[in-house]
Amino acid sequence: MSAAGPATIRPGLLTPCPDEPVCLLGDLHGRSDLLKRFLTLRDAHFPNARIIFLGDMIDRGPDSAGVLTLVREEVAKGAIALSGNHEAMFLDFLDQPEKGLSWLKHGGVEMLASFGLEPDRPEALCDGIRTRLGEDMIAWLRALPLYWQSGTLAAAHAGMDPQRPVTDQEPQVLQWGHREFGRILRRDGIWVAHGHTVMDRAFAHAGRIALDTGAYATGRLSFAVIDPDLPETERLMIAVTP
Repeated sequence: MSAAGPATIRPGLLTPCPDEPVCLLGDLHGRSDLLKRFLTLRDAHFPNARIIFLGDMIDRGPDSAGVLTLVREEVAKGAIALSGNHEAMFLDFLDQPEKGLSWLKHGGVEMLASFGLEPDRPEALCDGIRTRLGEDMIAWLRALPLYWQSGTLAAAHAGMDPQRPVTDQEPQVLQWGHREFGRILRRDGIWVAHGHTVMDRAFAHAGRIALDTGAYATGRLSFAVIDPDLPETERLMIAVTP
């Protein structure tokens, strides 16, 4: 486990304090190999921290099928998996195959390959997807929450509108982002953890925890561990899966 640098806290803003130990994980995009390494690390160093998957589990990388299987197993044990814009694009394709072909251009082809499928006519492809994934998996993806909150920590795939309460966010914003996120500081003291936007280095600064370091291409899967039982200066750690 390699550190990604200390958190930078805005003056007057307390370190995020969830109600329980948590570990927030950046975008996986089909990298089951990195997820397996992370889970081994978690079991060894912070087994009691609830995992929060920040969305975009599928597409682009080589093993979306394996990632979904592992994530569902973790959710069954208490983890939280949020829906990202790639999950949204995939489900839009299933609902409107003729209008959802852009999904294939943004990593959908790699997801298909992980399930042993190749691009085909939209309707035939949807039938193949439903057969390979199963209706239970598709229903599970549809039911994923768009955000999560505990104490003074919230999480959403693409961030939040900084001028609206956590509980009053548009789904489009939670999955695709907001132009003012990261530019305007929230006034409620809530920290927002997110993925979606690829960063060279994960960071925590001024109420924002950014954890997408392009794992599917870079091999760097970043995460943040927050333990409310530790002193404030030691509560938040950001690291990269070795």
